[in-house]
Amino acid sequence: MNHFSFGALRASRLIQPLILACLISLTMGTDILAQDNGIPRDLSSRPIFVTARFFQLKAPAGSSRELTDQVFRMRTTSLIEDEKWIESFRKTYPGFDVALLSTEKRKVFRTSKPAGISFAKQPDGRSLELLLYGAQSPGDGTTPGTSLIPDIGLHFGNDIARPPISYSIQPLDIESGMTYFFAISNLRFSQVDYVKFIRPSAKPDQFNGSEFFLLVAFSVDMDTTVEPERYVDERQSLELQKTAIKQVQPEIPAELIAAGFGGFIRVRVEIASTGKVTGAYIHSSSFPEVNQQALSAARQWEFPGTLFAEDKKPVTGFITFSIQARPVRPDSNLQKASSSTPK
Repeated sequence: MNHFSFGALRASRLIQPLILACLISLTMGTDILAQDNGIPRDLSSRPIFVTARFFQLKAPAGSSRELTDQVFRMRTTSLIEDEKWIESFRKTYPGFDVALLSTEKRKVFRTSKPAGISFAKQPDGRSLELLLYGAQSPGDGTTPGTSLIPDIGLHFGNDIARPPISYSIQPLDIESGMTYFFAISNLRFSQVDYVKFIRPSAKPDQFNGSEFFLLVAFSVDMDTTVEPERYVDERQSLELQKTAIKQVQPEIPAELIAAGFGGFIRVRVEIASTGKVTGAYIHSSSFPEVNQQALSAARQWEFPGTLFAEDKKPVTGFITFSIQARPVRPDSNLQKASSSTPK
């Protein structure tokens, strides 16, 4: 049917949507009952602010590393630096290489209508999508709580004519200021689909001998979201980037250049009134092999004092690094090694 590894969920294609419907109806039922016990009736109009981060887990193919769908939780304040995220995940999933792919922010409401995040849609109509549902939960039995229900599945363009295949449905009893993360053990990417959905600028044979899984993390803020006062969005940051008085490019390892790798890395930066970058975080990347090099480069950028002539508050914006893939030479040793790797 496609190149994904379906695992045990192939036979449950019709069962998973029923499970999701039951979960939502149960939690929404709690909300209806709670309204008669002093819970505000407008609760469904109050959003849950969710920052969803998608990481890849990479391991040698056939290494027999067992993943589970176990959910872990940590305080978001303990994950401020990118290195903290990677360090925590490597301890949780030993033997896997971890890299961030993308960051998305969504408002989720306690209704049956989900907030959605979609990966690249394929010419055959397939798309890998995350649907986020919010609902009231029983809580501790006295004070009602809130549930976040992520549903990650493969869609085929028309959910009525051809129901999607769900890889993971995880009801999370959430608290503000917490991050919840888990691997999707049933979603193992083949080299072909890894390129199609995650790395469209790459070639499948560049990943011979590797297998990939998705790791998702949800950082939750209940009813409030803290955005910096001076925020420059991704489009405006293209102009901001041009004003930098010191620009440092990432150092790309020679073996990646020789192998024909390329892509972009977008780094979210915080710029102090001195013009120096005081914080740098990967926002999205199609070249995760050089995420760390991009962070190191972005932390060295400097901007003119005129940016703070009228307002001394820090500026939050983005620096985007674009690395063009170079054609692989026919006599490349790396290409010879790749062509001799068993598929």
